[in-house]
Amino acid sequence: MPSTPVAAGRQSERDRSLGVRLATYNVLLGGGGRWPEIERVVRAIDADVLALQEVDQREPVERLGEALGYRVLYGPAPSPRHQAVLSRLPVLSFTNHRDPAVFLRNSLEVWVRLSGPGGEAALGLHTVHLTAAFQRRGRAEPERLRELAAVRAQVARTPNRNQVVLGDFNSLAPGDPVRASDFFAQINQWRRTGALREAGALGPVPPGLSRLRWWEEQAPLAPPEDLPEAVRTGLPHLPWMVHPVLEFLPRGEVTDAVLAALLPRAALQSMLEAGYVDCLRALHPRSDGFTCPTYQPAVRIDYVLATRELARALRRCQVVSGSGELGRLARRASDHFPVLAEFSLEPERGLGTVPEWSGGAS
Repeated sequence: MPSTPVAAGRQSERDRSLGVRLATYNVLLGGGGRWPEIERVVRAIDADVLALQEVDQREPVERLGEALGYRVLYGPAPSPRHQAVLSRLPVLSFTNHRDPAVFLRNSLEVWVRLSGPGGEAALGLHTVHLTAAFQRRGRAEPERLRELAAVRAQVARTPNRNQVVLGDFNSLAPGDPVRASDFFAQINQWRRTGALREAGALGPVPPGLSRLRWWEEQAPLAPPEDLPEAVRTGLPHLPWMVHPVLEFLPRGEVTDAVLAALLPRAALQSMLEAGYVDCLRALHPRSDGFTCPTYQPAVRIDYVLATRELARALRRCQVVSGSGELGRLARRASDHFPVLAEFSLEPERGLGTVPEWSGGAS
């Protein structure tokens, strides 16, 4: 039949393609006592290359790499909250961009080699952990824009089409929804049970205010000691005067829309305008895709962004969350869900342009 050679040809093309699984994961404040859960999440993701944020010590990351068969590229930042890249693929180049005049933290640039029967290809990863400071709203956005401009310059210095920028952007994409009112309702519930005070996320309350009716603690719905470590360490440090406002904040879509309009989005907009493709949105344009916080998902701030050329090879992108066992495990492991993306690259006769190994510092 005439369709048989065509089908066989397509199968042959798939056989020659070079598949790769990339992921990004913020493990929260150095991982704490959650490394067993983090290891199980990373094992389940089974990424070829994994970018980690907030890995504050090298030793647990090295143990993770040894247990799961990864080479560890650890990049200290000039300020707390370091980064690492774990790779099962051959590493061609590694640079730790850590100029404190540019980055609050740093950006790791790692090039890996993919190979198969049809040839080989090089793939470049640029990790980010951008300035957070949500309490400063738009005043922190220029810092994120500066950091991303530097990362785009890194990409431009190597004229290779297979490059991704991934990590914790601490910023929202244009058009993305938020579920802030549910998040604040949960925060208020924990405040009333005393969980916030236990977690150190509540500033001192003036004695007069603490006796007001609305501040009185109710019967605990969940004892503070029963809250997972990822919740207790990941709760935001809100000033005490915010809580009276949150107590009366209406819960619902209208409130979410108003709060969403107040959040800055220029950082992600700058990447989209520069031609980068938001991998999750490319495949799931209407999905919430919330990545943080895991205990009450409200925003999407973790991304895999691909160059336009590489985005043509995108096959899958998802937030590793949900109601299954892996989702429950991810909620205990960190306040961020991992993001996983899969690509199927066309093999080439050579690796193309790849930067030289810098010795891990720049």
